[in-house]
Amino acid sequence: MSKLLSTLFLFSAVFFFGQTQLKVINKSNKQPIHNAAVYCDDELLGKTDFNGNLSLKTKCKKVEILASNYEDVSADVKKSMEISMQPLSEKMDNIDKVIISDKSDPKALRILDEVNKRAKENSPKSLDSYNFKSYSKFSIDVDKDSIDTYKNFLAVRKDSLSKVDKKDFKQKEKDKKDSLIAEDFISASEESQMFLWEKATEYKYSKSFGEKTNIIDNRMSGFKNPIYEALAINISNLDRIPRQLRPENRKLFNFYLSDTLQLDGRKTYLIKFKEITDKKKQNPRKFNGKIYIDSETYALKKFESINKKQNEGNIVSVWKPINGKWFLDSEDIKVKMGDQSFDTSKKDSLKPGEKPKYNQKKFGNYLYVKNRFFDFDINAEQKASEFKGYLLEMKNSDGSLLEKYRTDSLTARESATYTKIDSFVQKNDFEKKLNTLTQLMRGNIRYKMIDFDITKLFSYDKYQGIRLGAGLKLNENFNKTFSPDGYFGYGFKDHTWKYGLGLDVKLSDKRTSVFRLDYVDDVFAAGRFSNNMWDMMMKVSDMNLDLHNGTFYKNQKWGASFLYDISNSLSMKIAVNKEKQKALFDYQYKNLGNSFDNTSATLSLKFAPNDKNIMTPSGKYTYEKAYPQIFLNYEKGFEALGGDLDYNRLDALIIHQFRSKLGYTNIKLFGGISSGNAPIWKNFEIAGQNDANVDHWYSNISTPSNLGFATMPSGTFFADKFAAFKISQSLPFRFRTIGARYSSIELEYQAAIGNLKDRENHQFQFQVLDHYYQEVGLMWNRFLGRSFGVGFSYRLGYYQTSQFKDNFGIKIKFNLLN
Repeated sequence: MSKLLSTLFLFSAVFFFGQTQLKVINKSNKQPIHNAAVYCDDELLGKTDFNGNLSLKTKCKKVEILASNYEDVSADVKKSMEISMQPLSEKMDNIDKVIISDKSDPKALRILDEVNKRAKENSPKSLDSYNFKSYSKFSIDVDKDSIDTYKNFLAVRKDSLSKVDKKDFKQKEKDKKDSLIAEDFISASEESQMFLWEKATEYKYSKSFGEKTNIIDNRMSGFKNPIYEALAINISNLDRIPRQLRPENRKLFNFYLSDTLQLDGRKTYLIKFKEITDKKKQNPRKFNGKIYIDSETYALKKFESINKKQNEGNIVSVWKPINGKWFLDSEDIKVKMGDQSFDTSKKDSLKPGEKPKYNQKKFGNYLYVKNRFFDFDINAEQKASEFKGYLLEMKNSDGSLLEKYRTDSLTARESATYTKIDSFVQKNDFEKKLNTLTQLMRGNIRYKMIDFDITKLFSYDKYQGIRLGAGLKLNENFNKTFSPDGYFGYGFKDHTWKYGLGLDVKLSDKRTSVFRLDYVDDVFAAGRFSNNMWDMMMKVSDMNLDLHNGTFYKNQKWGASFLYDISNSLSMKIAVNKEKQKALFDYQYKNLGNSFDNTSATLSLKFAPNDKNIMTPSGKYTYEKAYPQIFLNYEKGFEALGGDLDYNRLDALIIHQFRSKLGYTNIKLFGGISSGNAPIWKNFEIAGQNDANVDHWYSNISTPSNLGFATMPSGTFFADKFAAFKISQSLPFRFRTIGARYSSIELEYQAAIGNLKDRENHQFQFQVLDHYYQEVGLMWNRFLGRSFGVGFSYRLGYYQTSQFKDNFGIKIKFNLLN
């Protein structure tokens, strides 16, 4: 018992003496102040008792003390603290009560409503045309106030390491290599920044011709070749409303009209805002930023945002009026990007057998962004030729023109970055490694001159079973004009090899202009909707579309095609094919059998008026996908060159997405029509994703797809003409269950109707979708805070049955990137 008491006493002593003892008193009469709140940044550490005392434990160097009817006090943290607080005057007390209200000031909200109402009127894009330029500097470094301390620490550390006997220091070869790379980087960053990137840009706008952004020049430390995928990064409020001001985020912040002042000779409203978190623990005087509004035009003049954690980051954006419109003038951004931790000395208090522990010295790493805008030219005459090609275009990339556009000279530390980091990146071959990562954004795994297609690695369907394979393409590192490719796959259920070969001939380095020859011997789902111009992510979403489908046909195809981007918004593909096709299910067409020769031509169009693209050595890259997106395919079969079929097939898909106070809304309208002499696979299967046999536990499980129906049996409903739509609504709130990830809810409704003329010509077991098919669904994204979502769908209307198991579907959504 005595041992237990001794242990408890020791623990209590350590706990007590490890804490800060704080006493708060009235400066006028020296009386203790009860219920004074102590905050570290925006976190409540505790409140004083009736004697004005509080024991607290914090890593903060400073705390803020707040008490009703007293002036706020900020104090350095010490083991023992006595804080004196000055009582407020009656006038200041009244102002204080207004500011710390738990709800937004109605006057502030009315002003913000007017700002949003007049946003288009105040925007430069309400002009007929404009040109302007910018200079941007992105850098990563330790806190600018800590540079001297950082350099001195590294110098002492280097001297200490040189005295260590390396014979007694054993490491695995990989760990040794990683350690040497880390030391090289630390050494490089002693006299230079960790990263520096400069960019000079020209922005052009015309009501008649649209937008154009030209990269006049840029230089990125460490990389000889430009990283095209990074050129489009917009860490700025240029053409963007700060998220705090958007109507849909109104409930996330409280806004307070704080003052009316003169700024640049104009009457200006000052509105402070704070993020709404836990009201009981939130510092009522801690604001997240300020909004300056011009009182005459209700335009945004200045925006300041500060991270709720001290020294985590901030942004300041400033606009100025030109010709009655408000242009972004300057921006300064600072964002915390983790820490560098260095072991200093060993800790003595270790238990027997415990691994050594070290005291550490930390330095914060920060991303600094500086944007300056100048050379504004309003309503200048614009030429159509200046807007040709893609929206973003590279003019120069060696850095030789940057000196002309710098708004100030580089410091010695900044200048050293180009030499130090260039040498480090080249030595460790990081440029090739980064190139590999950027290719993943396109759905490829790159190794030197070979790109591997991730969609060819694995799939599963009811006909082939598990299918394993590989697809590869020789990229621009092999040849800038010719790009051969091929793939193969093996189905473990049908025991058959499938393969394809192709050759792309690149005809332009300014825009997509590609001639292609290919041969394919493979199997495909019958009646599938065309995906000719879909991007990689849309195709990846449909990888498991045929999970429960066994209605396949074999296709041997010889083809030639030409893919061309008519403009930034409009793409076209023309293809001619000679095919041998055979049903792999029990099927007869007009008593003509189940095998046909087909000669066809296809025209495919994609119109995406708001997409933003740039041309790269690997081809066009869409750096900002926007809506609407429109896809159209027309296929014509000919009884020529040995063809058996004469048919027309047209399909269309329109996708639109928008954001409102209700959250994100996504709408898909799609349909098709087929006529003439053609087998069932030249018509349309309405993409069901449920198993026709619902007796198995897995029969109702699928993954989300672009156009599929989760409750519809696969390979069952066919039509020669149909129309369908799908609408999903992401609800405007998030919630947390387990872990740090936030979950969200998405509601869904979709429906389709169609018909099939001369259905008796197609002799196999199927149904015609000649009544309205409906289903509703709900998706729980990041289910229980995990990296996947779970959805539930239910069939309604005409096709609903009395059996529950026939009417529901379960969807599993994998969030591979988070």
